[in-house]
Amino acid sequence: MEIFKEKLFWVILAVSALIVAFFSLSVLWSEYILFALIIILALIILSFKPEIGIYAIAFLYPFTYFEFVYKDIDIPYVDFMALILFAAWMFRVIYLYLDKGKKLSFKNFPGLFFMSLFVIAAFLSLLNVDRENFGLALKYIFRPIIFFYLMYVILPFNIIDNLKKLFTVFKIMFVLGIGLSLMGIWSIIITPAVQLKRAMPTSVLGIYPLGSNWNNLAEVLVCLIPIALILFWYEKDIFLKSIYLIGAFLIAGVNLLTLSRAGWIGLAFELLLLALLKYRKEAKNILVSYLPYFSLILLAPIIYLMYELFSQGVVARSDVNRLDLIELAFSLFKNHPLFGNGVGTFTIVLSQAKWYIIEYGTILDAHGFIFKTIAETGLFGALSFISLLIYISWVLLKVYLANKKSSYAFLILGAFLAVAGGIAFQLFNTSYFLAKMWLPIGLALTALKFTDNNFLRKNKIQDAK
Repeated sequence: MEIFKEKLFWVILAVSALIVAFFSLSVLWSEYILFALIIILALIILSFKPEIGIYAIAFLYPFTYFEFVYKDIDIPYVDFMALILFAAWMFRVIYLYLDKGKKLSFKNFPGLFFMSLFVIAAFLSLLNVDRENFGLALKYIFRPIIFFYLMYVILPFNIIDNLKKLFTVFKIMFVLGIGLSLMGIWSIIITPAVQLKRAMPTSVLGIYPLGSNWNNLAEVLVCLIPIALILFWYEKDIFLKSIYLIGAFLIAGVNLLTLSRAGWIGLAFELLLLALLKYRKEAKNILVSYLPYFSLILLAPIIYLMYELFSQGVVARSDVNRLDLIELAFSLFKNHPLFGNGVGTFTIVLSQAKWYIIEYGTILDAHGFIFKTIAETGLFGALSFISLLIYISWVLLKVYLANKKSSYAFLILGAFLAVAGGIAFQLFNTSYFLAKMWLPIGLALTALKFTDNNFLRKNKIQDAK
């Protein structure tokens, strides 16, 4: 990197490390100074090596319940890391502008038009927010709405500048997927026989970094399956190729074992798209020859599992709960159809419904981004958000179809499948504004950069390893 001389970097790094070590041992300095020095050291490192921050985000992104907590502050470590990285990236941008005259352009902000429409819709929804909740609603616009776009779309899109870094991120996410799959298998083993056995998150050192609901595991695995396929398609070494393929099957199998219906739908949607876009002829021949056998193999366990769910009342209670949430969403939409009831107000309204608390106990957000956006941002916001997702999906699909025979077609296809699976899952879940959904989208848009001919000449696909 040419921002500063390499020797200067190591001098600054060494001095900063000594300062942090000194103040760590000193009782004369407060913990605030120590914390500030650690942040400064992190900023220095990430200014020179911002990809380190991306790698950390790729590893931490599912763990939204693994939080930094201090007094009144609580923030997931992945968001905390993203904030520090964003500050370091801004320092780089300012330096490059002052020293070399390099400016950012609209090309650095993919999907900015539709995202801006959604942000405008979020601000307009404030017109219908009560004064006592106005501050919370305004804060909600900046985090998580603007936050997810800047941290998990803009940062990877601008920091990942070659295929080697992108594939390093994919490999980190693959290892993460294997670890989470093993966690899911372990949860089945330790579940008592009298309870419903399903893959779900477990505690690590007394905390649940992934949460405690099976959907929290399934929504991550759905997006990691195509990542494993990207590595499988790319790898030339037979042994590693086998590892990636086995890993893909493992992740997909554990996703099924979560018994998450959204997870099943997301996986089925990915497989359908994969069959249509890449293996149409093969899929047709296989289905014609072995359809009865596949039907028996797939339907038998699914029928059994659904019977178990229904017999224990799990599905029935969950469905009634979601129907009540949908009813509330439409009620809020009817009150303010154009601009909605106000961003971040769904859970506030729900918390005031005593009957819901008595019946279900836990306050939940709207299940599915459609019901979330129509309730809080009205028709304008819902159409803006859906347009953003359609735009991203269409761009990925269009690029793939235009380059099906190119050497990097597998990269775009895998990225598209990850995005499609994530969107399908969030039609029924609540992570539509979190890294779980938007980091795969940011990485997919980053992959588009490598379809540019000028860029490819400098970063050949063979150099990705």
